[in-house]
Amino acid sequence: MFTSIRCQLGLVSKSKSSIKNKRFIHQTSFLLQKQLKNSSTSSLFGDITEIDTEIKKKSNDFSDSLQSMNEKFDINKITLKNDEKLQEFIGHKPTSAVDKLLTPLKKQLYEANVASNGFFKNNQIITLNGEQYKLKLTREEIDVLEPSLYVKSYRIKSSVKKATIFLRFIRNMNVKQAITQGQFHSKKIGREVSQLLSDSLKSAPELNLNPNELYISQIWSGSDGSWVKRVDPKGRGRSGVIHHPYIHIRAILKTSITQKRLAWEKSQKEVERKPRFQLPNEKLRFKLDGHYKW
Repeated sequence: MFTSIRCQLGLVSKSKSSIKNKRFIHQTSFLLQKQLKNSSTSSLFGDITEIDTEIKKKSNDFSDSLQSMNEKFDINKITLKNDEKLQEFIGHKPTSAVDKLLTPLKKQLYEANVASNGFFKNNQIITLNGEQYKLKLTREEIDVLEPSLYVKSYRIKSSVKKATIFLRFIRNMNVKQAITQGQFHSKKIGREVSQLLSDSLKSAPELNLNPNELYISQIWSGSDGSWVKRVDPKGRGRSGVIHHPYIHIRAILKTSITQKRLAWEKSQKEVERKPRFQLPNEKLRFKLDGHYKW
């Protein structure tokens, strides 16, 4: 049966060694070089496939346009407002949260309130252009108006449980004091947090914020992306999987204006609180009986 198949293919051989040593397909390097020279596309499959010349032209045009843009514009001077291509892609000009939530009159009243008191006092009467107004803002509107700095980190090799222990410790602390605590703290996450906060102080002058007055209003951590897995070998031929956790840290830094407002609101609550009595300050209108009845 096997000999008949080999006869049809023209590969009849009695010894196995001759079959092993035989090379069915063979092409020298000279023939390959000759084929590459003759083909127009300089590839082995040049006769089958052809490269589209239009794709080459488009790629060259795109690279030329990028070079012309670099010569025309300075990348360091491009911002969100003067980038025309970005504005066309967005479709509308981005508006700030202050413009969305507050009217121009409310912003004027807020600025007058801060100028007179040093910080914002809610439900206070303000005189503006010879008229009196009573401004009352919600918590969301106050957070938008007060200056703040949002900070975020990259992937950090740690867990949420370990990071939360240190983050609770530095919450409501001055930023420079928190950086010092992170450098000398026993937790490894402290150095990562101190590096994050020190980088945020560099961007504070760009937003007209005083780095000495910044404090940590909110700071939290969360799981970041996919975790790295590793095999955990165990006894008796078994194995498990170790997950290496990665987290990110987010923080909101605020100024002393917010601290003064919170202290004033706390004192106002104490003033408005009613006095507490251990017993009601009223006359007894019933007869007291003894504890034992027999």
